Parts: sequence; structure tokens; C-alpha cells
Amino acid sequence: MANREERLARNEAAARDINERLEEAHPTESGRYIRMICECGRDVCDRVVAITPQEYEEIRSDPIQFVVVHDHVIGDVERVVLETDRFAVVAKREGMPAEAAVQEDPLS
Repeated sequence: MANREERLARNEAAARDINERLEEAHPTESGRYIRMICECGRDVCDRVVAITPQEYEEIRSDPIQFVVVHDHVIGDVERVVLETDRFAVVAKREGMPAEAAVQEDPLS
């Protein structure tokens, strides 16, 4: 894996791991927003998104999808598949980015 793609995948995996724990801590809050960290691949990101556990679960059903703030999309490795007023959902592009996302996914 190229250094940049590997670094991005590891950063995203770390954010995803934290968000998985946040979701587990709020399973019964149907329809209520919880704050989750942006799952972008940036080295330093302190942004959060307001999302329901149900929305996050649906996004996570596909291991190549991540929830990010709108201006954290990394166009050469991912594409936007859904936008809300609160966040964007990105899917990793085929090849190395998608393979890395699946490999780093704790649910795979």
C-alpha cells in the first residue's frame, strides 16, 4: 500500500473505531442525534458530525463508506454518495482505497 493511502486508511480506521464505541454507547436513542467524529483521513481533525445511531448503522453496513464533514472529502480516493445538511457520506474509490477500507474494517 502506498504511504499516503496507508496513512489515510489508518486514520479513518481509528476514527471508525471510536465511532463504533460511541454508537454502542447510544443504541436506544432512536431519532436523537449523537456527536461522532469525522472519519476523514486527515492527520489532524477535530470536527464532529451530528448523526443518529440508525443513520450511522446504515452507512457502516458498507465497509467502504465513511461519514465526514462536507469540506473533508478527499476527491482522489473517495466519492460522495450522499449529502445531508449535517454531513457527507463518502465511498472509497475502487482499487487500493476500497481494499484498504475493507481490510481495516473491524466488521469485515
